[in-house]
Amino acid sequence: MKRLKADLLQFFHCKAYVCAMSLVALCCYGYTIAHPSIGMDDTAIGLYFQEGVAPFVGRWSFFVAENVFHMHIGDFAPWMTELLGVLILMFSITIWCVLWKRICEPRMVLPVWAYCFPACIFLSCPLISEVFVFYLHNGVCTAYGLTALSLLCLTESLSVNRSKRQRIADIVWASLLLTVALGFYESFSVVFVMGGVMAFFLLRRLYGRTGQAGDHQTVYRTKILLWMRNGFLVGASSLLLRMLILSVLNAVYNLNRLDIYNVRYRHLFGDNFLKEGELIMNLKRFWVMYYVNGIVYLPITVLVAAFAFIGIYSLYHGVRKRELILVLCSFSMVLLPILMSIVEGMPTRYRSGQYVPLVGAFAVLLLFIELFQRRRASSIYRILSAASFVFLAVLIYNQCADMNKWFYLDHMKYQNASEVMKQVAHDLEEEHDISKPIVFGGAYRVPYSISKDAYCSFSSLQYRWICYLTDPIDPYLKEKYYAPNGRGYVFTEMPVVSLLQWGVTAFDGTSEQLIQFMEMHGHSFRCVKDPAVLEETEQIRQNMPGYPENGYIRELEDYILVNLESL
Repeated sequence: MKRLKADLLQFFHCKAYVCAMSLVALCCYGYTIAHPSIGMDDTAIGLYFQEGVAPFVGRWSFFVAENVFHMHIGDFAPWMTELLGVLILMFSITIWCVLWKRICEPRMVLPVWAYCFPACIFLSCPLISEVFVFYLHNGVCTAYGLTALSLLCLTESLSVNRSKRQRIADIVWASLLLTVALGFYESFSVVFVMGGVMAFFLLRRLYGRTGQAGDHQTVYRTKILLWMRNGFLVGASSLLLRMLILSVLNAVYNLNRLDIYNVRYRHLFGDNFLKEGELIMNLKRFWVMYYVNGIVYLPITVLVAAFAFIGIYSLYHGVRKRELILVLCSFSMVLLPILMSIVEGMPTRYRSGQYVPLVGAFAVLLLFIELFQRRRASSIYRILSAASFVFLAVLIYNQCADMNKWFYLDHMKYQNASEVMKQVAHDLEEEHDISKPIVFGGAYRVPYSISKDAYCSFSSLQYRWICYLTDPIDPYLKEKYYAPNGRGYVFTEMPVVSLLQWGVTAFDGTSEQLIQFMEMHGHSFRCVKDPAVLEETEQIRQNMPGYPENGYIRELEDYILVNLESL
């Protein structure tokens, strides 16, 4: 702990690092902090933390913090939540920098200010906006730090200076920290494995297979079997602990009663894995989402470029130093997300791609290692260094601008949803008997004028390149999954999904989340709970005009039906 504190203080005492991180954080997250909105999950806080839906879907950490330690996480506090989330994320990224700094030294001593570049690339990755719009950001800010701490303990367990008892304690602590991280978001299992591969890659790149570095001996062992053994122990232990914790919480809080909600977490290999043709289709969609979309979506562009750089870097040094294990490590980094998609039984959603910012940051770290190793070799490296600084500064600026765009779009979505529901509430209160329960139906779509940045035009050059890369494997793939309304090719997820569309069918399908949304804006209604009535209303709704046309609200004998279907 003392060593960790000393390492962190090194970064926090570096003015260049603190100023760069603060400026990037302000540019990236300042708008969303200053413009709080109500989105998906914000209306369901009671379900998650009072009813127990959070542990029911496998995310128990917030639930325990709320109900055992009474931290009032379930209180809706958007401005404070966003600000704390950003501060925690900055702290977590710094722990990742501490991890990399420990591994690099003494063989490669990078100045602390140099770490601000991978840290800022990490912090400004626009893909983070996909999960940041959810309440409490699904705990990803905290989970990043816990995963980094777990990897720090894992590396310490492989130190040549540790006793057997200390190594066991390191593995125990690593398992506990990873367990809590997985309790926030399951996708951090991939972050943990990816981070472990990156740590081993650095060691073999800097110290070789023997662990010798001139007059110095590396602090950590560089044998791959030892890393795999300890990593497996940590991973397996954390999964077992997770199962135990969820079983205890289920027994104490009777979570099986929540079967009425359609929220049960996916089993291993997902629900679609065994369906004929689904595995191949999911791999096709993964190819589109995480490679082809790099043509139009900046975080995927950076991801593909980072993978390409790591691959070339590993091939160069692997062949030159006869360390082909470096090539294997880079290949495994590419393969891990694909394996995650196979395990899920569906292509990994962008909001679950927590490894994406990490890959970009790691590629920048390797770039700086190369530049500093060769800084005295010739004048060309000074030119390359200057060019790299300029390139990274431009990239960080573009990532900041891109993230601002998505946060602004999200706020516009909220304003639109708020205006629609205020109009619906006004129509209900003025013209109908609101003592009757309300049924909402239909899919309200975000207006194209708001979400247009999430579309790629069918007439654009970018779309032509997308066709070149997708049509040979499946000419109908785009139309089936990524062109839902004929307005263009959709390359993101959250910007095109309205809270009103989600709220109609969320959880138990009673529109309770829309009722809760209206209550948060000062309107009180009741929702229909009877499944038979809900099925009946769906038949009636088919012959009704949608919002805002006349007749989009129909009052029946026992309830009121509202059709939100938009053209």
